[in-house]
Formats: sequence, structure tokens, C-alpha cells
Amino acid sequence: MKTNTRELILQKAAHSFALSGYDGFSIRSLAEQIPITPSVMYHYFSDKDELLKVMFDSLNTALGKKRAALPKSPNAAEMLKQRIRFQIDNQEAIVAVLKYYLAYRKNFKKFKNGFVPDKSALHIEEVLQFGIETKEFSDINLEDDAKVITPAINGFLLEYYPHTPKGAEKDELVNRIYSFLIRALKGGGDT
Repeated sequence: MKTNTRELILQKAAHSFALSGYDGFSIRSLAEQIPITPSVMYHYFSDKDELLKVMFDSLNTALGKKRAALPKSPNAAEMLKQRIRFQIDNQEAIVAVLKYYLAYRKNFKKFKNGFVPDKSALHIEEVLQFGIETKEFSDINLEDDAKVITPAINGFLLEYYPHTPKGAEKDELVNRIYSFLIRALKGGGDT
């Protein structure tokens, strides 16, 4: 039973945090949504910061496993489209992770291009590396370009949330983002 309650708390915390961010998130409000008493929440997590850190780690682990399970793409261009779709399909979890970065920026190591953790752009670094290997992309700065492309995609997630594009709307959004990025990666040529 503890695992189920703990997992339910983490799921609801991700939803609530994605909607409201740090300032709008409270353990009392979350307990009311579940519904359980705040004392039960404190049985699992000592405070708001611990709960959010566990939520962040849990979401990152789950997203990594889902990404690793994606089918192998025939080329980097299709892999890019797959990753854009993946981001949209996992919008709420990614928005919660992004809002955690914003709220806890001081806890992350500062890199030459900001505070975004190295792993945050890994899914796009994989695409760019594959594109270099297949010679689809040239003149790529793997790490720096991935840290520009990733926030560009994530900006759409933040803009749309809590609305999650589906069907034709999602396909159109994926294709618009993909078309723009692939032109940039191929030096402005046709897609």
C-alpha cells in the first residue's frame, strides 16, 4: 500500500506542479486533491522541497526509460521528428521538470551556456550525433546546438500547457517544429 500511495502522491504532484509551479504548489492542496491528510504526505516526504526533488528524479528516470524504448529510426531526420513527438506526448512530465529547473536553478551546476543540466539535452544530442554519423548534418556543434534546440522544442510545450495537442493539431505542430529545425540543421536547404 505504501508504494501505491507514494506513487499516487508523485503522480498528482507532477500534475499540480506542472500547472502551478513552485509558488502555487502546496502539500496541503495536494493532500486535498488525492484525498489524504497532510500528515500522510509528511509520512512519505519531510517537506515540499523533498517531495519535489523526488518527483523530479522520478520523472527524469521515467522519461529516460520511455525514450530508451523508442524504436530505432532509419535516419536522423526521422529521429528528430520522433523526439519532437515524444516531447509533446510527455508534455506534462516535461513541463513539471522544466518548472523544477526554474524553481531550483541555484541547485544546478552552472555550465558555460547556463544552468540547464547536461542530461536535459541528451535526447537531441543523440539525434545530432546520429546525423553526423549518417552525414545528414554537418557543421554541428553537438553540445551547444543541442542546448539551443532542446529549449526551442520545450518552449512550445510550455506555451501549450495545460492544453495537449492531439490528432491533426499535434501532427501540424510536430511538422512545423521539425521543418524549422531540419532546415537549420541542413543549412537552410529544402526538407
